[in-house]
Order: sequence, then C-alpha cells, then structure tokens
Amino acid sequence: MAITAGVLSHRGYFTHWHAIVAVAAGGWTTDLITYYGARYFRDHPRVLRALARPAAQRLTARFLTRPLLLTAIFRFIPGARFIVPVYIGTATGVRSARYLPITFCSAVVWATLLVTLGTKIGRALGYLWGHLWSPTGLLVVLGLAILGTAARDLWRYARSA
Repeated sequence: MAITAGVLSHRGYFTHWHAIVAVAAGGWTTDLITYYGARYFRDHPRVLRALARPAAQRLTARFLTRPLLLTAIFRFIPGARFIVPVYIGTATGVRSARYLPITFCSAVVWATLLVTLGTKIGRALGYLWGHLWSPTGLLVVLGLAILGTAARDLWRYARSA
C-alpha cells in the first residue's frame, strides 16, 4: 500500500508529504496494535502457536541477543512485520517507553523510502504508458488491490482458527 500511495501522490491525488505521513501513521498504528495485543494476549494459544513456527524461531534466534535492533529493523525484513511485534511484546524485556520511539522512527524512514519508491514507479509508468491511465481506472485498481488483500487476510485468519 505504501508504494501505491507514492504512485497516487505522483498522479496528483495528494502531496508526497501527506502520503508519507499517512503511511507512517498507518504502519506505526499497526505495530502498536500488534505489540499491545501481544502483551495482552501473551498466553493465548494462537499467540503461542505463532511464536512456535519455524520461521519465527529462526528470526528470533538470530536477533535474540539484540531485541532493540530487532525493534528498529523488523519493518524492513520481509515477512517479519507481524510476528516480530508479537515476539517483542511477549518474549523480550522491551517496554513501551523504548518500543514507541524506536518504531516511530523506523515507520517514518520506511514510509519515506516506500512512498518515494512509489513516486519513482509512478513516473516510470507514466513515461512508459503515457496517458493510458485515467483517474477512474487507477481508483478501480486500487480498490481491487485493497479488496484482494483483505480477502486473502480473512482467508488466512479463517484457516488459522
């Protein structure tokens, strides 16, 4: 979604900085909900199952001795964005006073990088395709992307139950 926000900002739907703020706020909010949810539900069977998966075990074993580093970089590790806040909230001593500023800075850097990348992609696509894009077509594609992502996430959630 962050790259799509960059493409949309390139198309003039909103400014580049508004896109960065929205993406950073959304990413940080997701991190906080996951972190505090994990702290609240740390003994729930689903949380324990998620932490017991092999991918989570490999990731946490690698960064076990440096939880603050993991807190700062998990957003940039593919596939780690939802399991690492659970791990940090349940299995480490990282408290909110440290988690909040570290993840805020990380979210701002991540949002800036991905929105800027999306802007560059938008420029490249505009150069390649010219005026084939219409505002309506772009919004339809964005809507389909959102619906597809939501359907996939709901499917995965239903299967994990």
